[in-house]
Amino acid sequence: MRKPYVKNSGQAAVELAIFGSLILLAFSVLLMYGQRLDNQQQVKMEAFRRALQKSYERNGNVSYTLKKEGRTFNLFSGFGQGQSSTVGSTATVLWQKGMPGKPGNEESKGFAYNAINDMEIGSVDEEGLPRYPKRQINISGKEVTVWATPSTYSEEQRRTEAYSSTVKKEESPSGGIVNTRISELQDSVSITPRVRVDKSKSKANDLHYVPLPDYVYEGQSYDNEGSNQTVASLPSVDLEAYSTDDNRVSYREDTDSNVNTIRRERSWQTDY
Repeated sequence: MRKPYVKNSGQAAVELAIFGSLILLAFSVLLMYGQRLDNQQQVKMEAFRRALQKSYERNGNVSYTLKKEGRTFNLFSGFGQGQSSTVGSTATVLWQKGMPGKPGNEESKGFAYNAINDMEIGSVDEEGLPRYPKRQINISGKEVTVWATPSTYSEEQRRTEAYSSTVKKEESPSGGIVNTRISELQDSVSITPRVRVDKSKSKANDLHYVPLPDYVYEGQSYDNEGSNQTVASLPSVDLEAYSTDDNRVSYREDTDSNVNTIRRERSWQTDY
């Protein structure tokens, strides 16, 4: 018995709606992951280039930490909202031509830099993070004073974000309905790095001796040959989000008490 042909258009529509949504969801998740991975790779390359430039200028060892605040695509966020994203990287480069240090200065020094969205955090007296003296046994067995750079062990971040969205539908005189979607976003962030200094005494002439770290945290003091040394706190960095010329969201130094508002608007018309 021949089975009569049945047109299952309803079943095909249901399958397309279900599997089509799953495919779009998979592509959206892949896009979110790819965007963050691309941002991370860019920050890694930029941190290395900056460390290479600074080590060439210093003619010595430089550690450069770079962090970028930004906003990335988020499938589950509102129109024009996205989500905040922080990526960072640290690069260490040793450049030495002849004696270490700048010409005329034979004292070997290591330098550290910390930058957040192109804003370098440094001391008042010199470029880069402040350095602190500590005692060390050199390769000849003589006890000397070297300069240690602090390390960032934690970071306090305070973010204020406000988002609003409006959807309007108006009848057009020419026929149809004009749909308008408007969003407004305010985003400001304050970042405070917390640092510490390792004052443990190492021995360069003993390759098997590895001292345990003896950290001094910011605000604390330690004695170095009768001189009292205090680890200074690093200043906070205040940033606010703004819209660039290519309609992307970036962050800049917040120097005004008025928070910048990013406005997005999209309109389209549908028939009755």
